[in-house]
Amino acid sequence: MRTIWPWIGAILLVFVAAVVWIVTPLARHHVGEAGAGQKLLAVDSNHIALKGYDTVAYFTDGKAVKGSSQFEYLYDDARWRFSNAAHREMFVADPDRYMPQYGNYCASCMATKWCAAEFPDHPADPELWTIVDGKLYMVGDRKVLDHLVGDKKDLDQWRANSAENIRQANAHWTAIQQQHAAHQQ
Repeated sequence: MRTIWPWIGAILLVFVAAVVWIVTPLARHHVGEAGAGQKLLAVDSNHIALKGYDTVAYFTDGKAVKGSSQFEYLYDDARWRFSNAAHREMFVADPDRYMPQYGNYCASCMATKWCAAEFPDHPADPELWTIVDGKLYMVGDRKVLDHLVGDKKDLDQWRANSAENIRQANAHWTAIQQQHAAHQQ
């Protein structure tokens, strides 16, 4: 009977770790864990934001453009890349204007809160995006896009319902940020 107690303790420890892992999905994949003023942000393992795409180009060029390490800028402990020096300087002057909403997590996922539990380690696909009221939304992750919106044709449907999608996503994002902040204290 005594040999079973260490096993029960180990099982309970694994269970608690699993619960913590599930409850804090977005906290596993972001920058700025220690800084109180830093934003919750999805980046890759090298802390590169937007998978290296130029966030300013969405506004100026109207398309997804790959950035270059030659035009890199460190902001909120993330490495932002740009296709040219002018775009980098535009970002430096007003980063909040160009940063994607929801910390570069998928706006479709955020609206349904589905991916927060299922796909926490996947920043949104930088080629699936839209601008609504001057704000950049990354609307998809190719790994979950089929489940959420089907295909690019359905991306247009997300855009057509953007006001409701954004309203729902804003509510979920606020809750996720509060949860993140609580875990940082």
